Amino acid sequence: MRRLHLKLFYLRTRLKREAQGVTAKILGVRPATMSHLEQGRSLPTLPMLLALCKHYDVTPTYLLDDERPIDPTGRDRWSERDGVVARGNWLEVPEGAMVTTHDGVRLVAVQPGSRFYDASAQAQRMTCPNAAAAKDLEASLQQGGKQRDRELEDTLSRELLGQRKPRNKPVAKSVLKSAMAQMAQG
Repeated sequence: MRRLHLKLFYLRTRLKREAQGVTAKILGVRPATMSHLEQGRSLPTLPMLLALCKHYDVTPTYLLDDERPIDPTGRDRWSERDGVVARGNWLEVPEGAMVTTHDGVRLVAVQPGSRFYDASAQAQRMTCPNAAAAKDLEASLQQGGKQRDRELEDTLSRELLGQRKPRNKPVAKSVLKSAMAQMAQG
């Protein structure tokens, strides 16, 4: 994270082109906080990191990974975080979208909004007879993913609640008795 402060300064001055005080006001922090972040004197808290990512439309990976260039690429956009295709995904492209280079390599341009599938969903997609069925499959996959995420969140929340220790420690009887005795004497 040795380059975090440079990236924050770059994003504010070159991409957003806004004054430090304006950025601080939008994010709900003091201008001194922004100054300290941009000068590398302090690191953002997790909530602040999330606010910075949303404000500058960049991913946490971009901000925290020193190997990434200071000028963010398309894959570093917060708004595109759900559209990043990874190894093992299958990309849906229209007919004729693939070109072959002179040395036999096939290239496909990734279009905004292109659907992609993991291996399991790809197998289901192969059986869709038409575009309407594919659209229904995509909706059901999204709904299923959201449902699994909610169930996992609920499960983890219950587990965490079960691990919590009581906030108020019980008062030892001897401490309570001595306090009562002092009150009776005073």
